[in-house]
Amino acid sequence: MMTAARQWIAIVGCALFAAIATPADAGTEKQDRVVERARHALDSFLEDPKFEYMRVYVQNAYAVLVVPDVIKGGFFLGAEHGVGVLLVRDPQTGNWGQPAFYSLYGGSLGIQFGGTMGDMVITVMNERAVDKLIADRVRLGADVEMAIGRFGLGVGAGTTTHFGEDLYAFSKSEGLFGGMALGGTVVAPRHDWNEAYYGRPVDPKQIVRQPAGSRTDVAALRQSLTRF
Repeated sequence: MMTAARQWIAIVGCALFAAIATPADAGTEKQDRVVERARHALDSFLEDPKFEYMRVYVQNAYAVLVVPDVIKGGFFLGAEHGVGVLLVRDPQTGNWGQPAFYSLYGGSLGIQFGGTMGDMVITVMNERAVDKLIADRVRLGADVEMAIGRFGLGVGAGTTTHFGEDLYAFSKSEGLFGGMALGGTVVAPRHDWNEAYYGRPVDPKQIVRQPAGSRTDVAALRQSLTRF
């Protein structure tokens, strides 16, 4: 008979696999919903005085990955999954480009107990890290160096303005989760979502470096970024 811990691990594993493996809808309903939720997430950070310090990171970022509604759960084995959008700033004009869809998934071993759903923003602080993200999947803390900003009300390492790391992660979460960590988490392009959204096969580099097309429905999302 399975113990409670083994049952929880099995449930988390199955849910994570199902979320990653689910194909995109024929239309763009899922993509539109993620773009809209990403805008709401950015506005939530903007309106929260506890995250006022985050503005300087976004203002100096080469790119920003917004992952709304990240689901985390675990019982000694942690797992997380979310789908978000990466927007890259034009180095000449400073304007934000078109969104490329990415998955965030993975797990970490440790003393972790509970479950949360929250919004996450990852600022990308140099062009080398941008190039890695748009070329292939990356493992946070291994392929790119990162620091944790603020999870909920906790203060982490990424609260200075020296920008010594490639990435800085900020999250607002609901629920109880101890020992939060992003070590081992993978960020990977969602090619199926990008193809559905732009109407043809297109990779992240084409989207963020040579925009695949102007989508007026992301104007509000870009506007939220310019407010930082």
